[in-house]
Amino acid sequence: MKRDGRSVIVDAALASVEERGWEATSMQVVRERAGVSNGSLFHHFPTRAALAAAVVAAGLADHQAVLLQALRAAGDAEDAEDAVRRVVVRHLRWIEDNPQLARLFLHSPPDVLQTMLDDAALNAERSFAEEIDDWLRGHGWSGAPELTVVVALWIGPVHEYARGWLASTGSSLVPVSDALAEGAWRAVGPHLRSPGRSAGDRP
Repeated sequence: MKRDGRSVIVDAALASVEERGWEATSMQVVRERAGVSNGSLFHHFPTRAALAAAVVAAGLADHQAVLLQALRAAGDAEDAEDAVRRVVVRHLRWIEDNPQLARLFLHSPPDVLQTMLDDAALNAERSFAEEIDDWLRGHGWSGAPELTVVVALWIGPVHEYARGWLASTGSSLVPVSDALAEGAWRAVGPHLRSPGRSAGDRP
């Protein structure tokens, strides 16, 4: 099936960002990589800011899909610990596979990223947060501390470590994944309910 021009352009921009970073991804570079005319490029994306918004939205959508897949991998099992750890490990793998996008996300202020998203992307982000909220509540979270705090406990250390890793690169994130997953479970676990213990018990 033939893909529409907008998707081809966004994919070309994403590939360019992964190779050279956003700062070095010009409209001309994207046009040549996508194999489209100037008219087609500027029809879909009148400005570089509009293209940036599409890149951010596509990158976030991929990232969120990967994390939700990891969260759902446990199926209907009550083992919250396995799911919490899976998300951390898969999150690290995504960062390692997409270092330039990770740099864009981790080094841009959240409010700046938010202004780059259109209504569809903002709705997708809200749906993502709602699914995380539902999963946590289904595993004993009372709603306190608030969702943003629980998420910070869960993946905040991953982001902090990743910022340093992205500045140096060269190594793999795999060796630290178990330690970060263990830390995430120790931070989030007390707020959940696992088989054989109450939500307030430490693992």
